[in-house]
Amino acid sequence: ALVSLIATGCLGLYQVTKRVIDPYLSFKEGRGRRRQQQPTLVFFGKTLAVWRVVNFTSYVLNVLCVSIPGRIDDQMAKEMKEAQEEEKKNKEDADADVDEKNDANATKNKNTIRRSSKYRSLFTPAGYAFAIWGFIFTSEFVFAMRSMFFTNTKDEAFAANATGYFALANVLQSVWCFTFREWTEKPRRHWINAFVLGVEALALWSSKEKVFEVNGRFALAESGFVSVPIRTHFAWILCACGINANTVLAKIGSASAQVVAAIGTAVLATSVGAYSSFYRGDAVTPSVFAWALYAIHKDGGYRAPSGSRSSSSGDKKDKNKDAEKECIPSEKQTKRFTDIARMCAIANLLFAAKALLS
Repeated sequence: ALVSLIATGCLGLYQVTKRVIDPYLSFKEGRGRRRQQQPTLVFFGKTLAVWRVVNFTSYVLNVLCVSIPGRIDDQMAKEMKEAQEEEKKNKEDADADVDEKNDANATKNKNTIRRSSKYRSLFTPAGYAFAIWGFIFTSEFVFAMRSMFFTNTKDEAFAANATGYFALANVLQSVWCFTFREWTEKPRRHWINAFVLGVEALALWSSKEKVFEVNGRFALAESGFVSVPIRTHFAWILCACGINANTVLAKIGSASAQVVAAIGTAVLATSVGAYSSFYRGDAVTPSVFAWALYAIHKDGGYRAPSGSRSSSSGDKKDKNKDAEKECIPSEKQTKRFTDIARMCAIANLLFAAKALLS
C-alpha cells in the first residue's frame, strides 16, 4: 500500500507542478516583451522572488536527504570495496589459485561489484561511472547559489523558467532516498525505485525544455550555468532509472527477457541522445549517455549465482543454484549486449560531436 501511495503521490506532484507551480514561478512576457511582476516573499529579512527561494531550498533538501546513510547504493559501494580488497589480496598471494572466470566472487573489472551480487544486472556500469555525481552536485550548487544570491544576471529568465520542475526533481530524488533502501529490495517493491527515478527524469526533461523555450536554443554563454547541470542530471537519472529497472528484471525475468530489456534500454538512451542532438543542439545529454553506456560495456555484465536461495538441504541447494543459473544470461548473450552498449556509446559520442560542431 505504501509503495502504491508513493507512486500515486509522485504523479500527483508532477501534475501540480505542471498546472500550478511552474506557471506561477516562470517568467512571463507581456506586450512589448516586458516582464510582469514576479511574486516575492521576505526571506531572512530580505525581499526575494519566490522562485529563488524555491530553487535554493529544494537543492538543500536534496543534499540533506542524499547525505543520510543506509541506502542500497551504500551497500553496493561496500561490496565494490570488498571485491577490490580481495583482488589485491589474491594478487599478492603467489600461491593463490583463483580462476577468475569461474569464481562466483570474482569481478570482471576491479572497479565494479562482485559477479554474485544481488544488485547486479546486464545494465550495471563500472564503478567509476558514478563519479559523475560529483559534477552534478557541484554544478547544481553553483546554479542554486547564483539563483539565490545573484540578481540581474543574464541567465535569470532561464533559471526562473527551470525552477518549477527542477524543484520537483529535487523533491523526487529526496523521495528516492527514502525508497532506495532494504525495505524495497523485494521485486514486488523494488520497482518503485525505477518508477520514482522515471518521474524525476520526466521532471528534469521538462525543466531543460523550459530553458530551451526562452529563446529556442541552449547557448552556453547565455544559459550554461542553468542548462548544463539540468541536462547532465536528466541524462544520468534516465540511466539510473534503466539500471534500477534492469535490476528488478534480473531477479524475476528469464535470461532472454533480461537481454531484450537491456538492449531496449540502451537503444532508448541512444534515441533520446539523437533527438537531443538533432532537434535541440544539445551535446551534454548524449555525452552523458556515452559515458554511462561505455561504463556498462567496461563492466562486462557478467553474473554468477548468488546462492541467496540456498537451504539446509544439499540437494535443494544444488537445485536452487541450477535454477538461478538458468535465469542468468549466457556469456554469449552478455557479450552480444555489451558490444551493443559500446556501439550505442560511440553513437552518442558522435551525436554530441555533431551538436558541438553545428
